[in-house]
Amino acid sequence: MVGHQHDVGMLLRLSLREVVEHVGDRRVMLAALSTISSSVRFLSVATARIVAMKDIAEAGSEQLGAVLDEVAALAVTVRGNASRALEVVSRIDRLCDRLQGVRMNLLLEAQLSGEPGLSVAERLHSTNRVSRSSSRRDVRLACDLSDRFPLIAQAWRDGVVSESQARAIVAGLKHLPVVLTRLQLEECQAELIAFADRLDPDELRVVAERMAEVIDPERAEALEAGRIERDARIAHARRALVVVPDHHGSMLIRGQLPIADGELFLTQLTALTPSAASYRLAGELPDRQARRADALVRWCSIVAASGELPAVGGDRPQVLVTLGLDALVQGMRAGTVLACGEPLSAGEARRLSCDAHITPTVLGGASEVLDVGRTHRFFTRPIRAALVLRDQGCVFPGCDAPPAACEGHHTRPWWAGGTTCVANGVLLCPYHHRLVEPDPNKSEQVQWQVLIDPGTGLPWFVPPRQIDPLRAPRLHHRFLLNGTSPPTGATADVGTSPVWRS
Repeated sequence: MVGHQHDVGMLLRLSLREVVEHVGDRRVMLAALSTISSSVRFLSVATARIVAMKDIAEAGSEQLGAVLDEVAALAVTVRGNASRALEVVSRIDRLCDRLQGVRMNLLLEAQLSGEPGLSVAERLHSTNRVSRSSSRRDVRLACDLSDRFPLIAQAWRDGVVSESQARAIVAGLKHLPVVLTRLQLEECQAELIAFADRLDPDELRVVAERMAEVIDPERAEALEAGRIERDARIAHARRALVVVPDHHGSMLIRGQLPIADGELFLTQLTALTPSAASYRLAGELPDRQARRADALVRWCSIVAASGELPAVGGDRPQVLVTLGLDALVQGMRAGTVLACGEPLSAGEARRLSCDAHITPTVLGGASEVLDVGRTHRFFTRPIRAALVLRDQGCVFPGCDAPPAACEGHHTRPWWAGGTTCVANGVLLCPYHHRLVEPDPNKSEQVQWQVLIDPGTGLPWFVPPRQIDPLRAPRLHHRFLLNGTSPPTGATADVGTSPVWRS
C-alpha cells in the first residue's frame, strides 16, 4: 500500500506540472486533470484504509493485552498443581507458536512495503530489543516462507507445526543437495507437515535433509558423498585441543576432533564414566558433565599407571609438585605445580603425596638446588599388586572404578607416621581419594574415615555425621558375600581422635 501511494504521488506531481506547462492546451489539461482526480480519489481511499488499519491494530493490541492479562492470572490459579500448570504451559506454547507465525507474515508485509529508508531488520533491533543477527535471520525466514515455503507458513499460522518445527523444516529443505521444482518442494512440505505430530524438530530436520534421497537418489548420493569428503577434510584441518589454567584452581579444556576420532574418545570416556550410584554414599549427586570429567581423570590414571607412555626427557610423564619439608610432614600447607606454576591446595597435595615418588631436594636461600636425594616411592609394585589382589578396584562403597584407575591411599597418613604397607593401604579412585583424604584442620566427626579390619584385612568406611548421625561403618558390595561384619568396636572408636592427631 505504501509503495502504491508513493507511485501515485509521483504521478500526481507530474500531472500538476503538465497543467502548469500547458495552460493553453485544452486537451492536455483535461487529461492531466483527469489523472489528478483519479489520484486524489485513490489517495483518499488509501488514507482511509490506513487509518482503519491503524484503528484495528490498536484495537487488536488492546485485545491481545487483555488475553495476556488473563493468561498471567492463570498462574495464580495453578499454584500447587503441577499437571494443571504444565497444561497451561502447553497451551501458552501453542499460542506463542501461532503468534510467531503471524509475526512472520507481518515481517514479510513490512519487508515488501518498500518504505524508503526503512530497514526492517534494523528497526526490529532498535525498537524490539532483538539482536541484529536474530532480526536479520527472522526477516530472511519470513521472505523464504512466502517465496518458497508457503505451506509451512500456513501450517505455522494454523498451529499445525510449532515454531521450532517450522524453522527445522525450512533449515532442512534449504540444505538439500539437489534443486527441487516448485511442485516437488510443495510435496516435500506437505509430507513433512504430516509428520509434525510424531517427530520433534531435530527429527524433522533430519527427514527434511534426506528428502533428496527419495526425489533424486543417484544425484543425492553423489552430492552427499562429496559433502562428506569435504567435511572430513575440513574437520581434520580444524582438529584442536586447548588446555589452559584459569588461575582459579581449574584447567580449561576445549577442542574439536573429526567425527570418528571423537566417537572413539566418547566411547572410551563413556565406558569409564562412574555410575550415579557410586556417588550416592558420598552425599553428592553430580550431573553427567561432572561424571564425565571424573571419567577423564580415571582415563589419565589408567594410562599413567600402564607405564606405556613414551619417555619425556628420559623419564616417564609425571606431574611435579614442590612442597616445603614442614608441609610434607604436617600435611597442612599448599604446594606448587611446577609445569604451570599454579598453586595446589593442601588437600590435593596430601592426596597426591599418598601414591607418589618423593625426591628430597635441598634448596639454597635463593631457591637454587643444592642437592638432590634418591627418589623413593611409597606404594611399590609388590605392595600395589597385593592391594589390587585384595581390593579389586576402588573400595569406596558403590564405586566401580577398576584397579588401573585407582591410587594408593594411606589409612593413617604417611605424613603423620603411617607406614606404607598392605595393612595401612587401600585402593581409591581419584574422586573418592580426594573425598576421604584426612584434613588436619577439620574434626574427624565431619570427615570420612577408613578402618582396616584386623581380622579380615578388609577396609570399612565410616561416614561423617552429616551423612549418617550414627556413623555406621560401610563396606563395598564386592566384599559383602564374604559374610563380614564391622570390625569389633568400630562404631565406638570413631568418636575418638585418630592416632595421627595425638
